[in-house]
Amino acid sequence: MPFGLAASVWSRDAATGARLAQRIDAGTVWINCHGVYATEMPHGGFKHSGYGKDLSVYALDSYSRIKHVMNKTT
Repeated sequence: MPFGLAASVWSRDAATGARLAQRIDAGTVWINCHGVYATEMPHGGFKHSGYGKDLSVYALDSYSRIKHVMNKTT
């Protein structure tokens, strides 16, 4: 599949739901719910489902370039 924004897994068995969630190649996978967001976690997809992450501190990575400058003084 060329896209991987989000997915939901519905299962009566928590272990089965967790195993399926691990196998799904998507940026967000919900188990027994859909559309619930945690403010500390990023939202964004994999593959052709957009660029970068949004809705968390991780979103700043898309707008930042880290540069390390070392200056030896005598």
